[in-house]
Amino acid sequence: MADAFRGMDGILVVAKDPGFTSHDVVALVRRLTGTRRAGHGGTLDPFASGVLPVFLGMATRLVEFHMGDGKAYRARVCFGSTSETDDREGELVPGNGPAPSREAVEVSLIDFRGPIQQRPPTYSALKVGGRRAYKMARQGTPLDLPPRAVTISRVELVEWDGSDPERPTAVLEVECGAGTYIRSLARDLGEKLGCGAYLGALTRTASGPFTLSAAHSLDAIRRAAAEGPAALAGLLLPIDAGLDAIPEALLSADEVLAAARGQQFKPLHRPQVEPGARVRLLAEDRALVGIGSWKDGRIVPEKMFIGTPRPGLARDVDAAEEATAGNAPAAITHATESRLHVVSAGSRMSVVPGIDALAADLGPLYLAVGVFDGLHRGHLYLLRELRRFALRAGARPAVITFDAHPEELIEGLAPPLLCDLDERLVRLQAAGVEVTVVQHFDHALRMTPYDAFVAAIRERVEVAGFVMTPDAAFGYERGGTPETLSALGQRQGFAVTPVSSYLSNGEQVRSSEIRRRLSAGDLAGARALLGRNHGFTGRIEDDGTGRVRLAFDLPVCLPPEGEYPVLLGPAWQLGQRPDPAAHASSVTIADGVVTIERTDWQLPDRVRAVFLDRG
Repeated sequence: MADAFRGMDGILVVAKDPGFTSHDVVALVRRLTGTRRAGHGGTLDPFASGVLPVFLGMATRLVEFHMGDGKAYRARVCFGSTSETDDREGELVPGNGPAPSREAVEVSLIDFRGPIQQRPPTYSALKVGGRRAYKMARQGTPLDLPPRAVTISRVELVEWDGSDPERPTAVLEVECGAGTYIRSLARDLGEKLGCGAYLGALTRTASGPFTLSAAHSLDAIRRAAAEGPAALAGLLLPIDAGLDAIPEALLSADEVLAAARGQQFKPLHRPQVEPGARVRLLAEDRALVGIGSWKDGRIVPEKMFIGTPRPGLARDVDAAEEATAGNAPAAITHATESRLHVVSAGSRMSVVPGIDALAADLGPLYLAVGVFDGLHRGHLYLLRELRRFALRAGARPAVITFDAHPEELIEGLAPPLLCDLDERLVRLQAAGVEVTVVQHFDHALRMTPYDAFVAAIRERVEVAGFVMTPDAAFGYERGGTPETLSALGQRQGFAVTPVSSYLSNGEQVRSSEIRRRLSAGDLAGARALLGRNHGFTGRIEDDGTGRVRLAFDLPVCLPPEGEYPVLLGPAWQLGQRPDPAAHASSVTIADGVVTIERTDWQLPDRVRAVFLDRG
């Protein structure tokens, strides 16, 4: 019967009951609707109740636009005790100070309005160095979570219960920005009053535009599912519900077709927005067809919700990029991973350790700059265009990449990588890159303006040109955009070639989206964007219990905890043949540790594991 429900796209606003995790709710909705792709718009603790928006089908591609939505809560704060979890779930310890009066609480709340610094709870799902805070706390080694900026736009005391003068309680109504912990608010309020406090109950009354009055109980959802697809679909909001704050751009039929192909274009009706602003792309009947941005007088498609056959070359590009990625999506189900497809079997890529090591004898270079994490289908398309324009210019296709992800320095925490540097270099060579510069990313480089960065390159080697996608940028504060670099190139005599962003099923392929899908356990969705099954490389370590675990030099992108079938093979290294993974095994991911469960293969020091479909 589930097949009748497939294809449901929309937003189901759930009124979560206490006792369910957010993951429990998503799993139940996924099962009732028969929709494989589902995700929620903001975690609610198990003891909490209230609004939990669940995004189904195509709506999952719009979750990112709701992650910054403000929230509203009704919270019961209990004074006179503290809790190690900052809520009623932890062990309660009596406070030392006298119980507060209602008036004292109301006065103290003034200091919690507006922008404040808030320390997250020790028992939270935040990650530091790839480790969950709550798991480390349970192991007796809590992480030191630094305060972070949050905004509480409104907090009011609406009910007071002083029937137990030693343990009074207050009901607060709170409106706040994303990332605010109400548990921390209760804890900090108790600390300010000197008596201790914890969160006794919590109901989320709104998540952005989604309110509790419009939410559906789990029982109501079960009843609708029992009645059939029409009843269940009747509970769904449209996929673009709550996105009214994003300005609209009305497209003609021809413009819709161009956007579906991933083409940039100058629209007939100019949207009244600032450069760089995001816009909703609407067809003539005002149906949402995609999300894009307004740049340099053009619409740049980013996410499309309609498809169109790609003529001639585009179909060939799709097939070529999947082949270059190593295998067609279904091929990995065989006992051996397909061999890496090499664009130019005779090429031997030169690896240069930083811009300072560039030399004139490398010849003229046509450059692409980026992290290139994962070498996904979008990267391979860009590199194919790089080869094409380098050939026209009589130059060598070259890449400047980095030894660490810039976000590690900028934001203090590197995103988990889709492949290690060694595999990245192997895949760059296979894609036909002839020169790769591995540049160290540090504070000095972060502060270097784009024109100084280009000047440092041109002092050492002839630059024929750059290829860039519309949203690409480098240099201090991302000043080196396609527009600014083109102006610089016109003055200094090098070309800048714009390359359209690569779309897969109407969606721009991004490393961040692949990471999101992997973290959500959507291995098939990640594979569609990568062009191959996801894999990772680690060092073999014996943990002393007879199990074999993998250790990583940098954070690695992994799916949720659980056991997964994999193929194992030797780690890839430039200059050695990249043997495919061929040895069936399984890995278990638990508490941030990856353990190889079984294999008859003699494991080398470094192992590459490739995920298989669970079947």
